[in-house]
Amino acid sequence: MAPITTFLVGDGHLLIGLSLLLGLMIRVSASFGILLLLMYWMAHMDFPYVENRNNFIVDYHIVYAGVLVYLIGQRAGHVCGLDAWAEKQPFFVQHPQLRALVS
Repeated sequence: MAPITTFLVGDGHLLIGLSLLLGLMIRVSASFGILLLLMYWMAHMDFPYVENRNNFIVDYHIVYAGVLVYLIGQRAGHVCGLDAWAEKQPFFVQHPQLRALVS
């Protein structure tokens, strides 16, 4: 099971990173990124300290998750990315229920 999990985590990081860099499907990738960051944050938790005695509840995992929430809220894929282009493609025009992925 460990090799499969390692493969999936590595590919998940790659796909989330590529999606955020290209600005394509920001809502989906940022949501999975937030989930991943919160899982990593809880894995290092020794309540109320995170990793060491200098971090009290908040560390870089929470800050990065906040940045991803901001990207979702500001529709970053439309400002500087491929979401605006993808929304106009025939596939998303023909399937309006999937338009929420890129809008």
